[in-house]
Amino acid sequence: MKKVFKVMFAVLMTAVFALFAGCTKPLAYGKEMAKYESQLDALNQLKAGSVNMIVIDSIMAGWYTNVGDTYADYEVIDGLVLATEQYGIAAKKGNQALISKINEGLIALKNATVDMSMSDIATRFGLQGEIAIPSDATDPLASATDNSWADVVSDGVLTIGYTVFEPIAYPIEGVDTSNDDNMTGYDIELARAVVAYLNLRYGTNVTIDFEVITWSAKEAMLENGSIDLVWNGMTITEERAATMEISIPYLNNKQVVVIAKADADLYPANDFANAAKDAVIGVESGSAGQSVVEG
Repeated sequence: MKKVFKVMFAVLMTAVFALFAGCTKPLAYGKEMAKYESQLDALNQLKAGSVNMIVIDSIMAGWYTNVGDTYADYEVIDGLVLATEQYGIAAKKGNQALISKINEGLIALKNATVDMSMSDIATRFGLQGEIAIPSDATDPLASATDNSWADVVSDGVLTIGYTVFEPIAYPIEGVDTSNDDNMTGYDIELARAVVAYLNLRYGTNVTIDFEVITWSAKEAMLENGSIDLVWNGMTITEERAATMEISIPYLNNKQVVVIAKADADLYPANDFANAAKDAVIGVESGSAGQSVVEG
């Protein structure tokens, strides 16, 4: 009897697994998705031939495929935009006062009420056309009264989590990201300018500790206090807004597809979904690109 039961149970479980497998939601694009720890990892896997294409941020894609020779054989599919979005800076849910101060600094830099303007920084990295803050922007969290900013001031350190990708955050030379002074990029320089403004405005002495993070762990790191902010080209979504405090949008971005130039004829923009139906697509785990490919 036990043997019969075990056989029946095995048959039943096989049927259940088959049922769930059959109900798996198909991808919006491609036949298979490969997830990597960063967008740069995805780009390098494309170069290595592990995937047919990748879906990443237009800001990064445009930089890497047009600056230097490392990725000169790759290109963004012209005329194809899978999603439009905006970047925001995130703190732990409830830390509204901290985000309010970040908003204040962003608005001040946008309106050039300090020596270093947002336009000056954006121009250095070819992003002057992507600034998302209007001249009449206001801070929706200006009345926040929690202690999150006061705690940063008391500690004297603002810990910012980021991943390495140009032109947002990258080492000036070499690959040593352990030295904060060796980092540059739009978000790195913008964070420095915002904190400099806040220190001058409020007579504080806050320094920044930049910490390299795994992108898919960002929510957990905010929650457990390992970092104070995620400031790294993070797309604003309703899901993230429900679990984090997020700044006003500060930069525009799109999700685009990068392929080898040799494959350009295989993936026309006007028939991309069909042309890419058998493709393996690389994305950064937990990214907006992953959400687009999943549909």
